[in-house]
Amino acid sequence: MPNVPEFNAADWIAQNTVGGLNLSIEAQQAVADFTTMWNFFESTLCDNRASIAAFEHVVEQYEPTEVSGEALRACLTFWSFRYRSRDGFSTRFDGLYFRQRDRRDHVEKVLLGDVEGAKEELLALLIIVYRLRNNLFHGLKTLEMLNDQVENLRNASRCMAAAMEAIPSRFLLRRTS
Repeated sequence: MPNVPEFNAADWIAQNTVGGLNLSIEAQQAVADFTTMWNFFESTLCDNRASIAAFEHVVEQYEPTEVSGEALRACLTFWSFRYRSRDGFSTRFDGLYFRQRDRRDHVEKVLLGDVEGAKEELLALLIIVYRLRNNLFHGLKTLEMLNDQVENLRNASRCMAAAMEAIPSRFLLRRTS
């Protein structure tokens, strides 16, 4: 088997792209963590076919623990703060670029506190994560934009972890607390 030379994506990006030198180490790590978590989340809970319908099915299996419930409430608090404004929703919320069937109305109601319940909240959180995923993989305009997404991607990664901790799967260790 041939020896594969070492490759460092961050070095290549820094040397070969406009803006690559401005990409922070934190952004690189947040993207790597999010990408890894997304891969595992989608394969573990969505049978490699993430969609709103898949999330609706996943939510029906939700068995919250104290730890996962706390983590998901923290995710909801973060995104409520990030996406709401005094007048409703911020331009950041518009930047999620909801598509017609993405249930934006549901996400809005949850972020406003008009719809409560663990399953309804989890569905809204998964839809936000999905929009972040789609924007990251399909909508990025410049590398520097990732520097402004570190907290968002970290929150999304934690949200996926908490969801996986609370939904039975043969791939995950099951905790009781």
